[in-house]
Amino acid sequence: MDYKYARLVGPAGSEVEKTITITLEKNYPFKILSAKARNGKDIEFDLTPFTRRDAEGYVLTIKNKKTEAGRYADTIFLTTDSKIKPTIRVPVYGQIIPKANQQGSWMPQKGDGNG
Repeated sequence: MDYKYARLVGPAGSEVEKTITITLEKNYPFKILSAKARNGKDIEFDLTPFTRRDAEGYVLTIKNKKTEAGRYADTIFLTTDSKIKPTIRVPVYGQIIPKANQQGSWMPQKGDGNG
């Protein structure tokens, strides 16, 4: 039950976040006991349990903390009480691009011979 990944993409200085909903299966209930990031330098996250009439589970909200353009990768580890899946891994990939009003080397500019 590893989630494929969380991808955080956006311009520097803007709020960039991803929300993942973890819905529990009735036949295989579990509790998430703890959550931690491998590095945690460029992300912050919040894990909130939810209960609805038709389902229950957790909402994992991941926010970018990187203030400058660049890429990063991290992993969030969710420790559960399940003997079947004691740890859920959520890879996180971030790509923060320069602000729209800044010229950067990430994209060719008109008239530079590349486009």
